[in-house]
Amino acid sequence: MGDLIQDTVNYNSAYISLSLLDELDYCLGGYGKPTPEFIFSLNTFVESFIGCSEFYTSLDELNHLSLTAPAIFPTGRPILNMLVRETGLKFVSGVLETPGRVIYKVNREGKSKKEAEQEFITEYGRKLKTDYFIQSDVTKPVNKLPLVTREFNDKDEFIVSEIQTSSHDLISNLISVSNTSTIQTTLPIGLYGQHVNEIAKTPYSIEALEKLSKLHQVQLKDLLESLGYHYLPIPPFTTILLAQLDNIDQIPTKLAQLRADFQELREHFVLLERQIQEAPTIREQLEARKAFNSFWTTFVKKYVNPSHRLLHNHLDIFQNADLDKSANAFLKSQDLKEGLKEINFAKIAGKILTHSMDWFKDRKVINRFKGLTNIWELFQNSANINQQLKHFERLFGVSFSNAEMKRIHEFINNKVTDIPKKISA
Repeated sequence: MGDLIQDTVNYNSAYISLSLLDELDYCLGGYGKPTPEFIFSLNTFVESFIGCSEFYTSLDELNHLSLTAPAIFPTGRPILNMLVRETGLKFVSGVLETPGRVIYKVNREGKSKKEAEQEFITEYGRKLKTDYFIQSDVTKPVNKLPLVTREFNDKDEFIVSEIQTSSHDLISNLISVSNTSTIQTTLPIGLYGQHVNEIAKTPYSIEALEKLSKLHQVQLKDLLESLGYHYLPIPPFTTILLAQLDNIDQIPTKLAQLRADFQELREHFVLLERQIQEAPTIREQLEARKAFNSFWTTFVKKYVNPSHRLLHNHLDIFQNADLDKSANAFLKSQDLKEGLKEINFAKIAGKILTHSMDWFKDRKVINRFKGLTNIWELFQNSANINQQLKHFERLFGVSFSNAEMKRIHEFINNKVTDIPKKISA
């Protein structure tokens, strides 16, 4: 499994939350009925599964998954199995690193590892179902993400520990990892809301951007247009998928086929990220975007009623840049006065002049992008959502009341930063 554990992330990849996978397998594996929140879970997963080349989770989540699956999903996990089979599920460090407390410890007394694990599952099975499976509910915010992990020590003991990671820490770690990599995020609705809210807190000062535009010989207008949120038209993937189904058992096969149909799309995403990463200047990074946009315009023409994905573009300013921490703080400061407190202008000017060629050569600033499901469009009274609701009733035997749908609308309006208002076109 060594090749599956990575400290770096490949191009066009996504971190996928174990909570989201649990929810998908719970409903699509026949263990329970979907809720209105599941509409988002399915859409965000389908978008990522078709659009992203590789998927990552954390080692702690992997450990939890292997230990709890027999109790929570005794007859199998169709979505997890499909994900592993079609893409491989790799593991990245830096997402969940919280120490745990021991909840179970026994001497193996000659038992195999599998036998020791089975004894734990038998004893803790009911607790695993009630305490470690979270189905999305926007009326019950998730502040802690409980996981269990295992180890076999040199004293022949089998130890299970509980990890209680706060959702705030998870989101902070995800933003930290994604700021210096190409990784996307695929999260359940509650964590998605927290993620969007945190991203919205990191603007850049105009003075900082003016310095970067001069340094990299680009127009400030072009740099500004490349930052923030934008709409990316995409095929209505989930509606296409649901329309092809006679029953939910067909989802893994049909979804794998749909992924294969859009291989060209993923190849172009990989090419774009590679060009942005390897381009020595922001000017060339922006030119790579223009080439991709030209391909994309042609690609989506065949779809009469496309959906829209959100793209969040940001500057990745490397922490090991030649500029010191105060200069980096200035470039990323949302409050110019705060940034100015620590700046020695003679020092920053000298460094920019002296090391400008190093910036070009070492790519200290990268104009990255992250894809996000457009939750606002998804839950509007549009043809797309109406079609999905009809398919849900046909396939799952569920229909959602106006009050249930209103609950989601209220969560979006009251708890999630209004991204569409930030998009001018």
